[in-house]
Formats: sequence, C-alpha cells, structure tokens
Amino acid sequence: MRIHFTVTDLARTRLAPAPSPLAVTTLSACRLRHGPGDAPGLDVEAARAPAAPDRAGGPVTAARPGAFPPLGGLAATAPSHPVPRLLRPHTALPTLDEELERLLATPRAELRADLGYVASRRPLPRWARALADGRPAALRRLADAVRAYHKVAVAPHWRELHAAIGAELARRARQLQEGGIELVLDTLHPAMRWRPPYLELSSPNEDVYHLGGRGLVLAPGAFTAYLPCDPGDDRPTLHYAAVPHPPLDTLTGPHHHLAALLGHSRAAVLEAVAEGCSTSQLARRVGLSPASASEHATVLRSAGLVETHRRGRAAHHTLTPLGAELLLHSASGRLAEPVGRTPARDRS
Repeated sequence: MRIHFTVTDLARTRLAPAPSPLAVTTLSACRLRHGPGDAPGLDVEAARAPAAPDRAGGPVTAARPGAFPPLGGLAATAPSHPVPRLLRPHTALPTLDEELERLLATPRAELRADLGYVASRRPLPRWARALADGRPAALRRLADAVRAYHKVAVAPHWRELHAAIGAELARRARQLQEGGIELVLDTLHPAMRWRPPYLELSSPNEDVYHLGGRGLVLAPGAFTAYLPCDPGDDRPTLHYAAVPHPPLDTLTGPHHHLAALLGHSRAAVLEAVAEGCSTSQLARRVGLSPASASEHATVLRSAGLVETHRRGRAAHHTLTPLGAELLLHSASGRLAEPVGRTPARDRS
C-alpha cells in the first residue's frame, strides 16, 4: 500500500503530541482479535471470558464461546478495518475517562458520517444504528465496554507504554530537527519504506492513498499499526507500532528498572520529562516541590539525559536522544536483561 505525498502534505505532516489512551486501547483490541497470536502481556483470559451481548449490544453474563465480554460493543464496532473515528481520536487527552467523555459528546452528524463510511466497507451490528442516531444509552454502553476492556487488558501496563511512546516521540522530534520529515518517514518502521513521493507500507491492500494536501499525523502506539483510508477524514493519522511487541509481562511497575539505576524520584522525573514540561509542570506530575524537581532535572541534565531551554522566565525540559533511548529500553524491560545476553532485535 502506498501513501502519496505532495509538497503540501510533507509541509503539513507532524507528530502527535501525546499518545491517545482510547486509540491505544482500540488498536490493542484489534491486535488481540486479529493479530498473529495473542498480544504479549495482555490479560487474554480476562479479555476473552465468555459472554453474550444483550439486545442493545451491552455485555451480560450468559456464555457465548469466542466472545470478548469486556470489549462488549467495542468488539463488534471496531474489530477490523476501517475503525470508526470516534474510537481513534485525532487529538489525545490525558486520560481515558476524558476521551470517553468526549466520545459521549460526539455530535450526531459526525456519528452518522463516521459509521456510515464504516458500514459502506464492512458489516456493522444492527444495534450500531442506535450509535449513528446519537442515542445516549448506546454511546454509554460503548463507553462502558471500552472502559471495562481497558481495565483488564491495558491499564495495568499503561504507565510503561506511555513512557515508551513518550520516548519514541522525543526521538522523532530530534530527528525532525536534525534531518527533517523525510528522515522521520525513512526510518519510521521496518515494514515501511520512504520512496518519494510515496510511503510504502507492507499490506495486502495495494491501493494508493492520496493525502490530497491534508498532511499526515504520525502517532506512535503499541501492538499494531493502522492507517485510515476515509477520504472524508480531515486529519489522516497513521498509528504506527513504535512498541510492536512489548514484553508486558516483564513490566512490574512504573519506571521499575530505571529506579534501580537512578532511584525512584529521579526515574519518575525522567519519565515525566518525556512529553516535555516546565519545572512547575514537572513538580506536579511527580509530586515533588519545584526546588526538588529542578534539582533532579539538573542532575539528569549533567548526565546528558535531559536538556533545558528557557522560555521567557520558565525552564522547559525535554529528553536528549540518550535519555529517550534509555527510557525506551527501560520501558521494554531491556535493562533487566542479564549481562552478556544478546539484546532482542529492536523492532521499533
């Protein structure tokens, strides 16, 4: 499959500022249901405990082999391509609850257009008509299904995934500064090739997707990659697998492996800096006083892991390439590998 870029598209291509909890949750569900084997680390048994949908699509307790109860309506609405836009938001919010509140407030016209496009490409369950009509009860059932699935399959590992994706964003931002958007596209993923004016993706679909001057949002995520092909999408977003095979069973807590190297507070500071922040924001994120947060940032800066720039009277902290790589490898569990062991091939 080829994505066609014009000069305008290249100028408008940008990085997503942060990972979307809802998009990561939705795409993990797609991987769990259709990917090669089970998604490592996901609580497969909890996510696949048998259940049957009620008449409106909500989960109940009656057994039905092969169902995905915590997914409920999510399994029927977004099991494969195309995934409705309401389940893969363009703009991330800090928490899943905030994104689900936004989902509940989706205007009826957007719902009808979104689900109408999906229905033109693949079957949707009959109760999806209630979603398209914007019925609050149907939207609440879908939101509850997403929340239940997220709780058992993604939430236990969200902090580590968030840190790994943040480190990937920091690395790509550095690439963008040093080599421009073409360097980013040329190294995005082993299954993608930049052959101007096309970005080629390994896919059974041999279509050419024209961005048509809209540009492309590059959103790193986990578990699987996804590219929408809806010509009516005003902000095409490529969700690519920056953490394609996260060994989640090795992630035993926030910044677990880094803490052994740096100490808990300093590891938390390095993790919080991944998205970029001021000293006051850093202090709030990690629960330290501004003076302590500044002191930890200074030590990490001296070690070459963090860099600081002045923005008016405020100091803004970001990761260096070394800091991003350290955080990414820590979130993948690689710091726990025994000395002398050959590291696993970097799939990101």
